[in-house]
Amino acid sequence: MKVLCIDIDSLRADHVSGYGYHGHTTPNIDTLIDDGVAFERGYVANSPCMPSRAALTSGRYGIANGVETHGQQSQQIDRPENRTDWAGSWTENGPERPWWTLPELFFQQGIRTIGVSSFPRHPAPWFYHVWHEFRQPQEPDEEMTVEWGHVSFQTPRAEAVTDEAIDALESVDGDEFFLYAQYWDPHAPYNRTDEQIERFRDVELPPHPTAEQIERHREWDTLRGATQEGIESREDLNELLSAYDAEIRYADRHVGRLLNHLKETGQYDETLIVLTGDHGEEFGEHGLYREHWSTHDGTQRVPMVIKPPSGTGFEPGAREQLITNVDFAPTIADYLGETPPERWQGSSLRPILESADAEGREFVVFDHGLYTAQRAIRTDEWKLIRTYHPGMWDGVLPAYQLFEMDADPWEQRNVADERPAVVGELETEMLLWAARHRTGSTDPLQRVAEEGPSGYNSFADGFEGV
Repeated sequence: MKVLCIDIDSLRADHVSGYGYHGHTTPNIDTLIDDGVAFERGYVANSPCMPSRAALTSGRYGIANGVETHGQQSQQIDRPENRTDWAGSWTENGPERPWWTLPELFFQQGIRTIGVSSFPRHPAPWFYHVWHEFRQPQEPDEEMTVEWGHVSFQTPRAEAVTDEAIDALESVDGDEFFLYAQYWDPHAPYNRTDEQIERFRDVELPPHPTAEQIERHREWDTLRGATQEGIESREDLNELLSAYDAEIRYADRHVGRLLNHLKETGQYDETLIVLTGDHGEEFGEHGLYREHWSTHDGTQRVPMVIKPPSGTGFEPGAREQLITNVDFAPTIADYLGETPPERWQGSSLRPILESADAEGREFVVFDHGLYTAQRAIRTDEWKLIRTYHPGMWDGVLPAYQLFEMDADPWEQRNVADERPAVVGELETEMLLWAARHRTGSTDPLQRVAEEGPSGYNSFADGFEGV
């Protein structure tokens, strides 16, 4: 069994050219899409970085694993050894190993588990637990300071991640492996050259925010608002998006190097490849620029691509079924031939990979807990966002937002007041979902709302709100 999991920071689905974006941002990812299956409606179960990766690796939603935000509340995943002073082993939690994570599952199979991560700025112990090898590339301080911004914030570059990942693959020398490669680019700050940015300056702009919306946003005194980010017009928005697209193109180039290494060594076909983002990025659709702060699609919807290994039948192409990144762990376990640990909450996507007509979910539920405390439910037709804590946007974010997604994909018209019956029905579904998936006596997102989201607590003192 050979598995490559590629995790790209801040990559929203609608800026991937293989997902229909007008700019040619991702030629290498597009090739992977052509060879596999792309999920059009894939959402991270939790956002942003740490909650998303906890969901990905644990196979459990944040409401169960306990990681709903950053900061102190993110340092432990809910597991038996974190509930007691007993110095027991993580392997001794029952014959069905109910709490194991994805890397632990591979570790216990004796399959080489290797992590390559550009994520040392969030030092949660659970992220590094039970790998045969975990690499954190480090750029030279002088080079990073001059060319790439603050060394502790954006480190390292995609080039360094791919270099380490290829070196790791060479070390296993064709044997079985589970390789997790995590890229920081295209997360801000954007550091591409003017020449790299220029190729995207003529790409058609999205319809939102309009010039009128930007003008209104400039009245806000808020983190990542138009004024703080220097956005005065659609021309400024174009420059920001062009820089973002250039970062995506840069990350794609080095993802391509990693995929090409598999091809050149004859391992590509036999490798199960999963590519996803940890979250997206918003650019003024709802007032904030260059930030991931909500359960709107700009933050929560990411590319989700799976290329099954050779010898396993599947139907290439796009899929419309609703999925979350919690589904990746049981999917990988399915191809491994292992029964998922009983605490895992996702569903294997293998039936959907094998047939585009396979039945999917009626809805998915997902959370954001860094700058706001929000939970959303997404059906084929509707999206309901419930805000439990508005963060720095009190008076702007209503408690309920309801969007008709086919008619309003940019989530611009809140029809909650017009459709109270739909709001009630969807909120009931969301509450029932929470009751089914919560493992403790309290909902961790409610605790975030009570104590204040970590990003809000960190930044609110510097702003007076909106």
